[in-house]
Amino acid sequence: MPSMEKNLFNLKFAAKELQRNSKKCDKEEKLEKAKVKKAIQKGNMEVARIHAENAIRQKNQSVNFLRMSARVDAVAARVQTAVTMNQVTKSMAGVVKGMDATLKSMNLEKISALMDKFEHQFETLDVQTAQMEDSMSSTTTLTTPQNQVESLLHEMADEAGLDLNMELPQGQTGSVGTSVASTEQDELSQRLAKLRDQM
Repeated sequence: MPSMEKNLFNLKFAAKELQRNSKKCDKEEKLEKAKVKKAIQKGNMEVARIHAENAIRQKNQSVNFLRMSARVDAVAARVQTAVTMNQVTKSMAGVVKGMDATLKSMNLEKISALMDKFEHQFETLDVQTAQMEDSMSSTTTLTTPQNQVESLLHEMADEAGLDLNMELPQGQTGSVGTSVASTEQDELSQRLAKLRDQM
């Protein structure tokens, strides 16, 4: 399993590297746009066109890096699930072996203790699964930069002569989603603390 954990680390590192490259492309795109403006002001349309092409290429690269980062994140989440499931499966296998030995001797005290441990393993699995789902949902949120989406919508609306506030209600869903996610996170933290106290 250490090799799986190493793969998981490498996947997370690769996703961060792709996001970093995406941000570099965004910066390059802005620089190229500024050069387009300067060239237009000087009346040099040929140079302006070259910088405009560079800006569009950088924008496309940025989007491609973000898309790839999201895919790598999704793979990392699956590997994380596999690592977690393997750990829980090993723990359960140990409990089952202990149950076999105890059931033979029919010591009710030992059986009760083992059942408690077995239930504890299931609670741990529930908490880890919930954390995994939360992590996956936050990953997909992070890969879509909301401020860029909003500014692009406003930019396109201005070009089309539309009032974006009238046409599209502003991000009311974002605040609700955030508060629900933080409430769920608080509940998970409390459950995790209870489990640690029991161990």
